[in-house]
Amino acid sequence: MITVDELKNYYPFNKMEEKFLPLLLQQFEVVEFKKGEDIFSLDDNKINAKYIIDGAVKITYPSGREKLLKSSSLQSYYPVGEVNTQKKLESVVTTPSVKVMIMNNIFLDHFTVWDNLFKESSPDSPLRGHASYKWVVGLLISKAVQMLPRGHVDQIFKNLEPVYVTDGEEVITEGDSGDFCYIIVKGTAEVFKCVAEGEELVASLQSGTLFGEQALVSKEPRTASVRMKSNGVLMKMVGEKFSSLLKSHVVRWLTTDASYELILDGAVLLDVREKDEFDNLSFQDCVHIPVSVLREECGNKLDKNTTIVTCSNTGLRCASAAFLLATLGYDVYSMQGGVTGLLKLVDKQEASRASS
Repeated sequence: MITVDELKNYYPFNKMEEKFLPLLLQQFEVVEFKKGEDIFSLDDNKINAKYIIDGAVKITYPSGREKLLKSSSLQSYYPVGEVNTQKKLESVVTTPSVKVMIMNNIFLDHFTVWDNLFKESSPDSPLRGHASYKWVVGLLISKAVQMLPRGHVDQIFKNLEPVYVTDGEEVITEGDSGDFCYIIVKGTAEVFKCVAEGEELVASLQSGTLFGEQALVSKEPRTASVRMKSNGVLMKMVGEKFSSLLKSHVVRWLTTDASYELILDGAVLLDVREKDEFDNLSFQDCVHIPVSVLREECGNKLDKNTTIVTCSNTGLRCASAAFLLATLGYDVYSMQGGVTGLLKLVDKQEASRASS
């Protein structure tokens, strides 16, 4: 791995605030390839930016043009090829081995936006004056933010408000409405859920953790309480603005017809209503997990290699479930029209086939 001083030579890090470079260096991964191997075999440039830090690679572009990239050349300070492109590149390692330093393209794009906002911010801006900016990295690598287009990331940082909290202070209370979400800038917190015996500790949160965002999408009461385990600083985001971003770019909607076609092609229909609703009316071939226990049960009942279509009676629970699953790494859509709409569609198609 290169050093922080060496990272200053690489683009676009040579244009960023020097104080951020140690954090960025931690986000790199070094992958080694042997002679004759293709450095694009694990992914193309749509996923990771790649820098040659040791050895040489011959790159072949779609036009047929070839270029030999050496770690000793000035070209090695720039990402290999074009990032975020649909063009397919090919490569062959020409030295006994080559070491490639990779970083997620989305994270790099989003951090560039953050760096520009930081430079443009006023001296008294809440973005400035922090002893550590680990929280920024934590926010930008969160699944929810990773799904936002680059042009919208600045809206998150422009709507942050610092909140100073003390050890034992309850930031979020189970059952309350969700008006805000938070990022831990400094300190630690714990997540509790009410059970028959009292309270159950379900998670611990560290600096850089985003929490409280699911209730913004679902508009339903908080499903757990979050209590500080130390004195600290949080960044609060206004719920309405952040939830509109999440709903627009994280939750993907399908019509009832498109959903049914996807189900016929092998997608799994996930009904997220409560048990009494499901027992009263449901689609025969589906998986049932109420949204209230989805986080706990999805790992046992759902496959991340299979597309999921969520459904409910209304769009809020459907969207909430889809948002949660998307942040957990599932390929998921939300169905418009609810369960009733799907059953009507199936009945209509069966009636049409019967009469033909």
